[in-house]
Amino acid sequence: MTHPETVYSTVDKLLIHGDLDAAHKKAQLASAQLSSLNVEWAWKFRLIDARVLLREGKNKEVLTLLSEALPSQLATTDVALERTVLQAWAYTSLGLREEANRALLQAQLLSGSSEQSLENNPSPLKNQAFNAWGHLYLQRADLIHADEIFRRNLKIAHNQNDLYQQALSELNLSVVALRRERFDEALDWSQTADRTAQNIDARSILEKSQGNIAWADYMLGNFEGALAGFRKAEQEAVSIGEAYDRMLWLNNMGLSLYRLGNLQEAGICYRNTLRIADTSQDAEMQIEAHVALAELLLQLGDIDLSAQHAEKALAIARFSGRSSDEMDALFLKSLIADHQKRTDEATQILTNLESNSTIRPSLRWQVEGALANLYAETDQTDLADKWYRQSITTFQTQRATIKKEESKLPFSTNADQLNDDYIHFLVDHKKTDEALQWLDLGRARTLEEGLGIASTDFSAALKHPVDVRATARKLHGTILVYSLAPSESYLWAITSSGTHFFKLPGQDKINEHVKNYQRAILDSKDTLSNAYADGLDLYNILVEPTQSLIPKNSPVFIIPDGSLSTLNFETLLAPGGGLHYWIEDATITNASSLKLLAAFHPETHAKTQKKLLLIGNPITTTQLVAVTGLALGTIGDHLRVLADAGLAERHRSGAHVLYHATPIARQLLGGPLGS
Repeated sequence: MTHPETVYSTVDKLLIHGDLDAAHKKAQLASAQLSSLNVEWAWKFRLIDARVLLREGKNKEVLTLLSEALPSQLATTDVALERTVLQAWAYTSLGLREEANRALLQAQLLSGSSEQSLENNPSPLKNQAFNAWGHLYLQRADLIHADEIFRRNLKIAHNQNDLYQQALSELNLSVVALRRERFDEALDWSQTADRTAQNIDARSILEKSQGNIAWADYMLGNFEGALAGFRKAEQEAVSIGEAYDRMLWLNNMGLSLYRLGNLQEAGICYRNTLRIADTSQDAEMQIEAHVALAELLLQLGDIDLSAQHAEKALAIARFSGRSSDEMDALFLKSLIADHQKRTDEATQILTNLESNSTIRPSLRWQVEGALANLYAETDQTDLADKWYRQSITTFQTQRATIKKEESKLPFSTNADQLNDDYIHFLVDHKKTDEALQWLDLGRARTLEEGLGIASTDFSAALKHPVDVRATARKLHGTILVYSLAPSESYLWAITSSGTHFFKLPGQDKINEHVKNYQRAILDSKDTLSNAYADGLDLYNILVEPTQSLIPKNSPVFIIPDGSLSTLNFETLLAPGGGLHYWIEDATITNASSLKLLAAFHPETHAKTQKKLLLIGNPITTTQLVAVTGLALGTIGDHLRVLADAGLAERHRSGAHVLYHATPIARQLLGGPLGS
């Protein structure tokens, strides 16, 4: 046969390019041919075949392939080290903790001075063995040792100009960052790995980096972007035969669909994941699928079946020693117990989880929020208030670790339910002024971070609430603050004399009116002449309750929420004195927060003598592209953020859009934001 080193190089290239089936066949054939000619090379081919099988999710086949005892001359070599580590990997994937521990102990004895031997005496087999060892640390949630190994591997790969090992190490470091919930860092490592892998057409690494970027998007709250990324990664995993990756991306597609409200498709993804995981007996993915199904079924009201899946996940996690997965299963068990009115059990589980120092931040604030909800349900008001505040503080502390502004904006959506729960709690307990301050705190913080003036200490921001009456007095107008939620929405009307609170319909009803009315405007229909019902209904819902508080032709400052951020309030149809646009009764300005309004000084702006409602095409985004030289997508992203922050106003007609700076934006451009 051809020289073993040449064949091995061919198999290695097939593995790099993601042709797993061809790599398996060549490695298997070479191992068989060399078994009686060169036992060391025969075992090297057996090891590379085992790595192929691991990527295909065939853990039992790996153990069978490596079960034969090594000849004595290989018993203390790098061949023995990689064999033992790959066995430990397969045992861990199958959830066989004791067998995995024995294999790891043997690997430690074989490695001499452990990780240091890799740096002092690197070899291809040793590099591969320690890469697998790093994965074992990942599976055991030992992120410190995993990070050390992957960084050492990266250094060696750089020194040896080994682009594949470099890309692989960068990819693995992105996984460590994801597990640590350092999402900016994870995105950077994934994108770096992607660039390196493109140079050598390493399809498997490209597929994995695509999935890792999608997971970072998911955790940051960009569920649509995550879904698209997971779909692409899953298709590529199927194409190259990466069975474990396919399960992972398929399950994560379900998570994204669930967060987007497509529960039926999410369930299909979860069940397909569980079917594949059961076939391959992959403990990690069995747990992931059972936990996801338990959450879905709980949402759908099938409590008994949800409990069955949660118990299965908990049993597998405990048997395989996966502490992080065990915490996820326990959290779900607490939610199920709460639904079953087993309040003491739910409280005990949550209290134990909260006291666990190893709990990851994204689960901690969910646990604290669930504790708050439990105490609220049992009328333990002080404890409920304490845990709501703690959960929001924990969330904001994690959010502060994200440095990229484009990441912070979607990440904030993760706390929507948490904030809604606390606002609802405060309203129920007649603390509507306090609810308003908490509502504005989150909105103001987003803008302050964008301007680079936010305090890194979230708790410090709590000590300086906005004097809302003084703000309204300074503005010589009325401030309307909206908060949309599923069951009921809220409106605060603030004047110089006081704050008035109103309950509004749930967000679905409001959203439907907004969608219908915007469609009429986009279709260039004469909403005034045709007396569109949705324009009237929106006025009656959103403005009419406060009508007596708003003097005619006075300034009104709108702080919208949800779909109201895209609604042009000036176009609402007002009754009285003949049907007319609301712009004829008030001077309307959008803003993003009370804190921003408190920093606004209207006396620095000349009063506008005439008002004009523009629904047309003074300038298009295409023209903005021509003027700025920026991409259309970049223009759209910037304009959306500016509009949501109350720094730009937009008026639409058909496909055409007019954007202009608000007075607040002009003041910010002219000088620093006041304190």
